[in-house]
Amino acid sequence: MSTKENLQLREGELTKLVSTLATKDGTNPTLISGLEFIRSAKPLDPVHTMHEPALCIVLQGKKLVTVNGEDFFYGKGDYLVVAVDLPVIGEILEASETEPYLCLRLNFNFMQIAEVSREYKQEPINKDISGRGIFIEQTNEVIIEALIRLVKLLHTPQDTEILAPLIIKEILYRIMQGKYGDRVKNLAAKGSKLSEVAAALDYLKKYYSREIKAEDLAKQVNLSPSALYHHFKQITTMTPIQYQRALRLQEARRLIIGEDMRAADAAFKVGYESPSYFNREYRKMFGNPPGRDRKENLKVYNA
Repeated sequence: MSTKENLQLREGELTKLVSTLATKDGTNPTLISGLEFIRSAKPLDPVHTMHEPALCIVLQGKKLVTVNGEDFFYGKGDYLVVAVDLPVIGEILEASETEPYLCLRLNFNFMQIAEVSREYKQEPINKDISGRGIFIEQTNEVIIEALIRLVKLLHTPQDTEILAPLIIKEILYRIMQGKYGDRVKNLAAKGSKLSEVAAALDYLKKYYSREIKAEDLAKQVNLSPSALYHHFKQITTMTPIQYQRALRLQEARRLIIGEDMRAADAAFKVGYESPSYFNREYRKMFGNPPGRDRKENLKVYNA
């Protein structure tokens, strides 16, 4: 049996395992922390979300993830890695009742990357690398094998506490060995450009509602304003100001739709002083003013 045939066989096994466990459309959480399955029996319209660091592997169907106008298509045979928190638009392009969209998502965090880097001595080749904090790779047999073992643990819950963290470490290690592995290794590499931008992202997430000047943010992460601007845009596709704006608007939308908060109150809470300016920014990002956006989404949620 050829390597390609064996890979397809193992992908089929993983797809079967996930399809029996992903019993409903939407996100199906599991007993293993960070592991979840996403299923949809039909294509879905674009959804704005803040994507946390994760490995996402599509087993059936096709998806488009857009970051600030830059498109990332991936489907069966591909996996996507989001290395840093990014505001994205996700759209399921291919799905049906007979062959629903299926995705395995494994969330990870900085501490897990740092632990793998330390234990397995994963130093990046180039600390100055500042490519995108999101990338797509072709799946390979070693990652699929590890994912199969991880998913099979769900049938023996008594083993998950000991074995799941070990397999997750193995999966992260395998990602680090891939074509774009340095982008993940650099997250935990002291003095790397990615780790410095990651620190800036973390600062913006904590204080997104405040007015933050570029020079103050640069000082926080020990970069010059020009270096921060360059590397931040390389990694996130946007400037620090654009990123902060996305954080504010995403949170405002959650408050308006998810918590039934008045638009003016949500605007003020996330740092906007002018309701009219907030409405313009909101409409530009989400396509509708807050009131109409809320009504349309409530219809979907109540359907």
